[in-house]
Formats: sequence, structure tokens, C-alpha cells
Amino acid sequence: MTAWFGEAGAAGRPDQSMFPVQMLSRLGALARRFASRWSQRRRCSDSRVAPVRYSANRRVGVLSLVLLLPSLGLGANAPELPLYADRASDLDLAVTGLLAGADPGARRYARWSDLARLPKTKLRLAGEFGPGEQEVTAVFLSDLWAALPVQGGADTLLATCSDGYAAVYPTTFIRDYRPFLVLEINGQGPEKWPPAGLRFNPGPYVLSVAASVVPSVAELIDAGHKRPWGVTTLEIARLESRFGALFGGPWARAGEVVRQGRELWIHSCASCHRGPAEVFGGTKSDRPFALLAALARGAPDYFRRYIIDPKGLVPTAKMEAHPHYTEAQLDALTAFVALGVAP
Repeated sequence: MTAWFGEAGAAGRPDQSMFPVQMLSRLGALARRFASRWSQRRRCSDSRVAPVRYSANRRVGVLSLVLLLPSLGLGANAPELPLYADRASDLDLAVTGLLAGADPGARRYARWSDLARLPKTKLRLAGEFGPGEQEVTAVFLSDLWAALPVQGGADTLLATCSDGYAAVYPTTFIRDYRPFLVLEINGQGPEKWPPAGLRFNPGPYVLSVAASVVPSVAELIDAGHKRPWGVTTLEIARLESRFGALFGGPWARAGEVVRQGRELWIHSCASCHRGPAEVFGGTKSDRPFALLAALARGAPDYFRRYIIDPKGLVPTAKMEAHPHYTEAQLDALTAFVALGVAP
């Protein structure tokens, strides 16, 4: 069975000049050390100036792509993203989790204006925010990750939205599929959203992926789960710690099928569902994991049919249908969830 995501094909991989995310962090640390010493020599009068951090961008094949910075983006003028203790605007992006130098559970805030100073790219996307083509100004999550004060061992960004939706972005996914944070749509920032043709406001932030940026995005099982709107918070995390309950207990010795089901859960189901022991996930669903586990174990046929066509069984169901899931994927997800209740 094909994994939710893995090593992208040759057509979809970043070119070999793109630095891995971990290397960016190391380069960033060296750059900050150099910048700190240099600023002391220059006796810079503005103590608020952030230290320099290297970042990377890659030229990619899209229908129309305009790079606002050099393709490799290793410019010494790219600042570290300033984070503030207090929210100043509804457009501030909250950042929490494994923040270097911050207390556990601390929440910091990034201003839109500071996000807009990171390396940016203009992309033309078809049908992303309504009929036809829209131009968006975006920051790749690889550049955002490089600009954040990330603790050692962190390997994932978790996004949560104003409506309770959630999305998971491991650094391997960030590297291979190049998700991006949308700052502007057709030249307008979130203070002027929604864009024409859209009936609701997707702000304050949107995260997305595009096959025009990385062709293998088209092969993702549920690419829509990597396109959340209304993003308010990013959490820096270590995936196996944040989803710890799914790697221990009855799942500690999971076989290949159960592991594939776990991957489906994390990258698709967790957008709306919390896992056992309140493992990270969205809150759009009010069905506890124990109930889902009982269905998967006691009524596996019903469980599978509900995944494929929820409204076919419950007309008032809010869950989206997954008719594209293969039998192998349904087997894996059912086997994984069923372990959540004792036989």
C-alpha cells in the first residue's frame, strides 16, 4: 500500500541545491552567532533588530512563478522572525510548542508585517480561492521554519484553525512537498479578505500545497488536509512525542498494516478528530476516539462504509466522504483504530 506520503518522485523532489531543513537550522545558528558578534562590533543602536538567519528557496516549475528573492535565498539580509509576548492584532499568528528560550506552554505572536519580511514567492493558483486563477504571495514553510527559534529534536509544525480544523506538517513533508503560508491573495492582505468570489473569510492565514509547485502533490491521498484555512496557531513539536499515545500501548508493536493506518490517521483523520488520551487533533468532530475504536472493532463494515460515504449512512453527517480510499487503506485504518479498545 502506498504510504500517505513518502519520498517524492524525481519530478516532485526539490532540486539538489535545496538545503534540508535541518541544515538550514544549523546554518541559521551560525549566522546568528556571526550576526551577534558583528552587531557588537558595529554597536548597533537598535536593540530590537533581529539577528541574521540564512534561509533557502528553490526555483520551481509553475504556470507562472515570480521569485521576489534569489532562488537559493541564502541572503544575509533575511531576518530571524521576531516573536512577541502579547497579541497586538487579530492578524498575529500565534506560535507555541518547542520554542527555544521559552517556558513550556509559552505562546508567542508573529506580526503579519514581520512574516512579510521573510523570503516570499508569488504563485498563480487555479481555483484555490474561487473560480479562475488567483495570484498569491506566499512564504514557504521551509523558510518560516528556518526563521523560528526551534528547540533541538523538533521535527513537525502543527497548525490549528479558528473552526477547530488542524493539519500536520513534518519537516520531511515540508522538504518534499513545499507547503506555503499565504500572506496575500491578488495583492491584498488578510485585512481585506475575503477575496472576490469567496463567500467566507479564509483568514487570518491559509496554508496550502500545490501540484504546480511540486507535481507529486497530485499523488497525495488527501492533499486537502494540507490546505487549512483560518489558521491561527502554529505549534513546533516532535511528532512521536505529540502523538505519543499512538506509538505506545496497544500500538507499541504495530505491524506494517497498523503503521500505515496510523499514518493515515495522523495526516488525514487528525484534521478533525483527537486521538486517545487527547492526542493532538482537530475538534470539529465531537466523536471520542473510544467510540470510533468500538465501531472499528465491533462493526468494521459499518466503520468502513461510513468513511467512504458518511451521508449515505447518516444524512446529517458533517464528515467529508473518502470514496477514493482503497480497500488496503480502509483495512489499515480500521486495524489501527480498532486497537483503541480492548478485545
